[in-house]
Amino acid sequence: MLKEWNVVVVAESGSEKQLLESLSEDGDFRRSGFRDVLVGLVPDISDFLEEAESGRYRGLSRVIPVEDTFFVSPDNLIDILKKKIERYIDEIEPGDTFAVRVERRGMKEDISSRVVEREVGGYLYDLIERIHSKKPKVDLKNPDKLIVIEIIGNRCGVGFITREMREKYSVIKVK
Repeated sequence: MLKEWNVVVVAESGSEKQLLESLSEDGDFRRSGFRDVLVGLVPDISDFLEEAESGRYRGLSRVIPVEDTFFVSPDNLIDILKKKIERYIDEIEPGDTFAVRVERRGMKEDISSRVVEREVGGYLYDLIERIHSKKPKVDLKNPDKLIVIEIIGNRCGVGFITREMREKYSVIKVK
């Protein structure tokens, strides 16, 4: 698996090899070690999303852009994530709705995705309330701003996705 990556790409069932080949000309993509999940480093995420949206990559099911990747363990995951998401505090305006979503592959016995979402989301909620002096709004179904956390083995990626991005690029799908 790549040390640094800025996209997680999920293949349609059974299409991983074909998708990996078609992606290779537009970035450095590798298998993640989990079925149908690839990680990649692309020069420009917007350009990549445009290409993905156009249907260029056969077998592509969904894309999750991330901005920061790092090593984690069950013991330090939540503390590291709390520090990492602080960078997004200025992106969430008063009145915006937000959510934190975690997709975990690996560490299944060690930590729950829901626990991570609650802990990290609660921390972000408190930060926003302190900074804006008003209670923020959480919308788990269709938030204005979405912080995505992708855990793949002992690596983690964090990204920030706006509603506008999700509306423009149907390939961005977060569970």
